[in-house]
Parts: sequence; structure tokens; C-alpha cells
Amino acid sequence: MRHLFLLLALVSTLIVASTSSADQVRATRSSVGAQRKGPVAKLVELERRKNEWLRQTFLNNK
Repeated sequence: MRHLFLLLALVSTLIVASTSSADQVRATRSSVGAQRKGPVAKLVELERRKNEWLRQTFLNNK
């Protein structure tokens, strides 16, 4: 029982930490996006949009 509680606490901490990190990244992304140009920037933007879609689809499932 103690192991289950510890595992649950660890998983919830990781979820909260990743959510707060994502909020910080979103806040600074606008200034970084203006600096990037070229094919790598397009791939980075595509990956960002994919991650945002996954986050909205699976984590904001109300």
C-alpha cells in the first residue's frame, strides 16, 4: 500500500511539473519564434503544434 501511494505521488508530481514547464515554454515561445528561420524552424514548429494537439486531446479531456 505504501509503494502504491509513493508511486501515485511521484506520477502526480511529474504531471504537475510537466504542465508548469509547458506553460513557461508557451510564454517564451513568441520571442524565440521570431529568431528562427529555415527548414529546421518549420520542423520545430510542426513538432510544437503536434505536441499542443496531443496535450489538448488527451490531457484536457473533460
